[in-house]
Amino acid sequence: MPRGSRVQDDQQERSYKSLILSGAIAVFFFILIARLFMVQVIQAETNIKLSKENRMQLRILQAPRGQIFDRNGNALARNRPSYSLCILPYQVKNRNKLVEKLLKITTRKNERIFKESSELIARLQKAAYRRFDATRIKEDIPMEITSIIEEHSMELPGIITEIESRREYPLGPAAFHVLGYMGEIPEKHFDSLKGQGYHYGDVIGKAGLEYQYEDVFRGESGQEYVEVNAYGKRLGAIENMPRKEPDPGYDVYLTLDADLQQLAYDEFPDSLRGSVVMLNPRNGEVLCMLSNPSADPNIFSMATGLRSKQWAEIATDPDLPLNNRAIGGTYTPGSTFKLVSAAAGLASGEITAKSRMPRACTGAYRFGNRVAHCWYSKGHGRLRLPDAVKLSCNIYFYQLGLKLGSMTISKYAHRLGLGEKTGIDLPGERSGWICNEESYNVRHKARGWQWTRGIVLDVAIGQQHIVTPLQLACMIGALGNGSDLYTPFLVKEWRTGSGIMVKQISPKTKSSPDLDSATVATMRKIMESVVNPGGTGWRSAVPGIPVGGKTGSAEWKKGEKTHALFVACAPVYDPVVAIAVVVENAGHGGSVAAPIAGKLLRYYFEHKDEGASLVKQYTARKNNAE
Repeated sequence: MPRGSRVQDDQQERSYKSLILSGAIAVFFFILIARLFMVQVIQAETNIKLSKENRMQLRILQAPRGQIFDRNGNALARNRPSYSLCILPYQVKNRNKLVEKLLKITTRKNERIFKESSELIARLQKAAYRRFDATRIKEDIPMEITSIIEEHSMELPGIITEIESRREYPLGPAAFHVLGYMGEIPEKHFDSLKGQGYHYGDVIGKAGLEYQYEDVFRGESGQEYVEVNAYGKRLGAIENMPRKEPDPGYDVYLTLDADLQQLAYDEFPDSLRGSVVMLNPRNGEVLCMLSNPSADPNIFSMATGLRSKQWAEIATDPDLPLNNRAIGGTYTPGSTFKLVSAAAGLASGEITAKSRMPRACTGAYRFGNRVAHCWYSKGHGRLRLPDAVKLSCNIYFYQLGLKLGSMTISKYAHRLGLGEKTGIDLPGERSGWICNEESYNVRHKARGWQWTRGIVLDVAIGQQHIVTPLQLACMIGALGNGSDLYTPFLVKEWRTGSGIMVKQISPKTKSSPDLDSATVATMRKIMESVVNPGGTGWRSAVPGIPVGGKTGSAEWKKGEKTHALFVACAPVYDPVVAIAVVVENAGHGGSVAAPIAGKLLRYYFEHKDEGASLVKQYTARKNNAE
């Protein structure tokens, strides 16, 4: 090969290699520039945060949640300090090694704080989705464990302890449905609540007043910057960095009386379902509200494992202990509704207290092809209105229903607060339903059912309607008062932790029964006769105080015991308390529900200042009259 040709080939080869080398260098610098762009531009915020977090950490200062007190200042919900074990995922370099060390931590009784590695790994994996948030991995840990974690912080990078407050409910299940309970914000709801000032891992009201007044209780979290070492151990607050003090939530004072609430819980049969509501009909203040069966709200402040087990039992209980039967339980009012029919007859002028019906009670009443029965198969004979109510005669009220018609009866039922929401400051209230020709046809249109005149027989004795225990308490209170019907309420006021008044709730008039004075006077005498000796509600009598009431036994399922109901107000001529008791599947109202009401009424008039004062007044009047 000629020498010139070889030289030319060598030059081409060198040029080719130079080109490859230049290309490689160009690719290298392109990758380097791209990486720098990624680190300094695209990931700038993350890396700056990482750099700062190596020495500085933003710490959220949880605001103390407002406490709940009864009308006398007794604590119904308060806070206790608690330590939680948390993880900062971005500081964890070797998760498997960290798991090993955490599994070795035990209490003085040689009990491991984490039972299984799978449980711990699952929590760490969940926490990894929020690298810069302190995520709780163990709740309510003992103080001794907190000390161990602090002592071995160098060996546990990313693991910190946080002091939190946990809710405590002194009355336990006795006030569960009113107060509600707390729970951690679910992952799926956190993003929507973040803009409202909530932080990851915060707890929030889940039911009852805790839910209804969440904005009043929660306060506003504070924050501070603390210095941390490479292992995440906090070294103290950083000077000259802005600090925001937490703003505590407001303390709430209720209309409830803790003594009456506990007594209702103690007196209600454990094995039975139902409700008790006691209120002041002059202003709507609820003194007592019980739903049974109940649950202990303190279980929701337990550690996760214990809480999950208890929650599973409650959630699967066929008796539905989470349901507040006082406002969400709907029942046929049974014979307690006869008071409404009687008041409708008197107020409309269709009857007087001396009115008798055309046909005497023989134990049965034929209307067309239907034979409707009285509870007393031998019959009551021919009665006037007061005795018809006192003896709860169905035959009298069948005929009264035909005389009045469904629309007149339903008009007064609505005026007395039945079949519609009361407006109480609790979530989950149901409206119920009052039956008349119009509402019946609308309700049953899909089934093809049409109103027939014979249905008014059931309407008059309360077997067609659907009401709540709270509505029944409002109804009997309005009949006793004869004037305004007030919206029932539970929260009386809220104050700062130092006792400064922030807001006071004023009673609100909901409606007026629109009953004339003669009707009110007659109804009071009739209701009093039910509780006097010989009446079906005699077991609710209070020495020295005239009590007015009505028993009821509501059919709900063929072949089952009736629901036992009782409503009362006292003193019947100027009531300061009204009460409704419903016991499901229990039999007669006079023998089951009335004794529970009697216990509460007697306690109120014997042990509460206002009640005891009224006993003295009535006793003095009686002595002067004699």
